[in-house]
Amino acid sequence: MASNVTSMSDPLRDMAGPVRRGYAEFAALQRGSIGAAMASGQAAMCGAQEMTATLLAFLQSRAKDGLAVGQQLAACRSPEAVLEVQLEYGKAMLQAYTDEFGRLHALTGRILADVLVPLRRGAVAAPEASAERRSDALAA
Repeated sequence: MASNVTSMSDPLRDMAGPVRRGYAEFAALQRGSIGAAMASGQAAMCGAQEMTATLLAFLQSRAKDGLAVGQQLAACRSPEAVLEVQLEYGKAMLQAYTDEFGRLHALTGRILADVLVPLRRGAVAAPEASAERRSDALAA
């Protein structure tokens, strides 16, 4: 029975070295991926903060414009004047929203590009690092 255990452990012992090297390579590869994911997450958080600040500034400007129009409407002396103020406000509001959506679109594209940069670097660096480790392992 003892010889059975010994004969079974020999192949396992022979496999231990390559398994250890493979695990070390896998762990090293994941470290780069985790770093890339963390950098990407940081870029996403910064982008979310910038998007929130942009939206809040826009909403604040809309509220101020709405209050100003309310004052203009209160000063109107005829139905025609009311319609004129409402028409001008509608045009200005439509233009403001169109401009803001354009800015938000550009900002979203830039944020997404910033989020992808670390992931792309990690995807490029990982195979290079893996190949380097394999050549080091073969030399040893």
